[in-house]
Amino acid sequence: MNVLQEILEWSQGRPMWQRDALRRLVLNGELSDEDISSLTEICKSAHGLAEQQETDPLAKEHMPDRAAGADPVSLVSIFHHRGVNALAEDQTLNFAPGLTVVYGDNGAGKTGYIRILKSACRARGQEHILGNVVSGTAPLAPVVAIKYKVGTEPEPREWAGNGEDEFVSRVSVFDTQCAAIYLTEKTDVAFRPFGLDLFDKLVKACKAVRVKLEGEQRALASSALTVIQTQIPEGTAVAKFLVNISSLTKPEAVQTLACLSADDEARLALLEKSLLDLQANDPDKLVKQLTLRLGRLQTLIRHLKDVEAAVSAEAVAAVFNARIEGRRKSEEAKRLREATFPEGMLAGTGSESWKTLWESARLFSQELAYPGKAFPVVEDGAHCVLCQQDLEHAAVQRLKQFEAFVASTTERELRRIREDFARLRKAFIELKTTTETVEETLKEIRIDREAVADAIAVALAANEIRRTAVVVALTDDKDLAADCPDLVSIVRETEALAGEVEARIKTLRTSTTDETRKRMNAEAQELRARKMLATHQRAVLDDIERRKKYAAYGLCIEETKTQAITQKSSAVTKTVVSQRLKQSFSDELVNLAFSHIEVELKELGGADGVFYHKLVFTRAPGVDLPKVVSEGEQRCLSIAAFFAELSTADELSGIVFDDPVSSLDYQWRQGVARRLVQEAKTRQVIVFTHDVVFLLLLKQFAKELAVEQLDQHVRFLSKSAGVCSEELPWVALPIKKKIGYLKNVWQAADKLSRDGHQDAYEKEAKYLYGLLREAWERALEEVLLGGVVERYRPSIQTQQVAQIADITPEDCKTVETAMSKCSKWLPGHDQAAAARAPVPGPAELKDDIDALDNWVTAIRNRRKKGAGI
Repeated sequence: MNVLQEILEWSQGRPMWQRDALRRLVLNGELSDEDISSLTEICKSAHGLAEQQETDPLAKEHMPDRAAGADPVSLVSIFHHRGVNALAEDQTLNFAPGLTVVYGDNGAGKTGYIRILKSACRARGQEHILGNVVSGTAPLAPVVAIKYKVGTEPEPREWAGNGEDEFVSRVSVFDTQCAAIYLTEKTDVAFRPFGLDLFDKLVKACKAVRVKLEGEQRALASSALTVIQTQIPEGTAVAKFLVNISSLTKPEAVQTLACLSADDEARLALLEKSLLDLQANDPDKLVKQLTLRLGRLQTLIRHLKDVEAAVSAEAVAAVFNARIEGRRKSEEAKRLREATFPEGMLAGTGSESWKTLWESARLFSQELAYPGKAFPVVEDGAHCVLCQQDLEHAAVQRLKQFEAFVASTTERELRRIREDFARLRKAFIELKTTTETVEETLKEIRIDREAVADAIAVALAANEIRRTAVVVALTDDKDLAADCPDLVSIVRETEALAGEVEARIKTLRTSTTDETRKRMNAEAQELRARKMLATHQRAVLDDIERRKKYAAYGLCIEETKTQAITQKSSAVTKTVVSQRLKQSFSDELVNLAFSHIEVELKELGGADGVFYHKLVFTRAPGVDLPKVVSEGEQRCLSIAAFFAELSTADELSGIVFDDPVSSLDYQWRQGVARRLVQEAKTRQVIVFTHDVVFLLLLKQFAKELAVEQLDQHVRFLSKSAGVCSEELPWVALPIKKKIGYLKNVWQAADKLSRDGHQDAYEKEAKYLYGLLREAWERALEEVLLGGVVERYRPSIQTQQVAQIADITPEDCKTVETAMSKCSKWLPGHDQAAAARAPVPGPAELKDDIDALDNWVTAIRNRRKKGAGI
């Protein structure tokens, strides 16, 4: 299976922010805090909680060409300055690139260094580092440093005990606590093959995004509706509506319920007044009072209608149109007059004054001079009513011409228009927009409906200004001023007020039962609740929006669930890792010669993107391993599980073992030792042990497998543990190093003799002869017998038997003589006082040490020569 291709195809169905997260993880390896914030915004934008974000989902072009393992990390040294357990200050423990064996007795301080490593490296169980709690003083803060190398870097890096280091944490530590976890608990695969770790990191990203989302969602948890609901009358439609508000409630429903029309407002006012009216002590008297008020209101309404009709746009247009028409007809009459009256007529003939004269003559003729005859009377014998002379022919014709002019259509229309204009103008001039009666009615209205009274007063004042502007324009013969106010109509509101009073009268006359009053009160409560909702409309709409956001956050948080990631991780892990892990564990058991008990790694499913395994009996999976297998077998199984887990890693960083075997593990020591040395051929292996036999086995296999090996010795000196040196204890030294050690110690003894400290010298010399005797015993095993049989080693090297065929009696005699001399000076060998000889001096002691060195060299050279080397 191509893990990355599988993840790419699977990601197509994931939310966009997770696809973007996968891209970032593939390209950068980890997600920063800035990445988590950005991914949170992308998640929110998909549900309308943030502005639309730019995204770049994982695609084929983001995939690396091949899965290269990370550079291995190897430890260089641990420096302990102070503060860890009872470790001595300013100690350095060094490590080799291949195999490093750190030997120390129980209580020597090995655990202190292991705890330092576990605080920085990968370990199944972390331990808190304690200070020197038995020192009698307050423990100092730990000050430590670990130097390490990444890959082939020439210079080491340093971890100074300040938090997690992504590189040094690649080094793995195996100890007793780790062993117990492998045996008793389900464990994940700590080393994820390339690509498979994306599931773990995506789960971590989901949790980080979830934390942010939940924090923001909590800020939206409180609702403002609780306070509002306490103010709304119970049982009303508004109260029920508020109880059932959810994120799905439409804002239009709130707006519809909260919006009271003018009729609703009027109805509420009427109901409230009517309910008060019904509480009156004398309803009949109140009816009479309201009836009188209704009459005054109706009178006011008629007056308002008259005023509004008088200054209406139509009335204003009519008066100004009449003036315009009068001007036009005057011009037309002038032209007719000029055509009717020839030159020579008296000035002003045909004018208005003249017409007045003519009409007066008509009136005199018809009423007094010639009653019943049409004016002008021009029959024979008729006289002029003005000069009362006989009418000549020319005068008769002139009078007829005058009458024809006055009786013409133009003149008639001009007269009519002037009469209409005068009437219209008079209406504006004489109009009284307000009266004492109106003012008194307004005072009465203002008692309980001040707003309506003010509106009426304002309307009347505006209409008065309008009337005045019209009069001024007519008087000055000008057009109406541009700032002339429009008509303000208040009749409808006044009629509504009158209707309210009329309804109150009707209610008082008809609504006398409790049921009617209850119904009216309920209706008023509904309207009051709606009116109150209107005052809180913004808060209710905001709460709906809050609920929508809260629900949207819920959808976002739903996307952070890791179940689908875990399922996919489990499926891929099962295919890619589990079989490999199980096979590797089986191979490790073979390497350790563990075949008498059937044990296997069993899959236990996954959680949070991690797939778990556990060691179980093949034939009894329900039985706990520690209840059946021995301590040695337990440790062997744990080491096999540890190495199996390492097989899933894509890199070969160092591994550290803390006492991988114990005194109960005799039959497993050799197999474990060989396995550790084999691993040291491909990676750094560091072994802490107090077992000399195990130490020698490690050294033996290191020699056989040509693995570079470094010895480190941790001791307890001068009330402090953890004192470091590169020399192993005497018992573990090979003959070459034993001879070197003897020569070094002889120099100190020689100085004591030269300085005159004879007693001290003799004591040291006797000690050296004891060590020299042990060195001859080691030379016998390692050199003369060629390592065929050695103490602390369970095996016999039969292939080395051939080389001991050259042993001579002289070889044996030399060993016997040297051993006898050394034994002479050992403590416990008491000599007779008479036979007591002086302790050999420094020169003789040196000769005895050189004799061993020369004997070893001679035998080895002889055998090399015999072997043709």
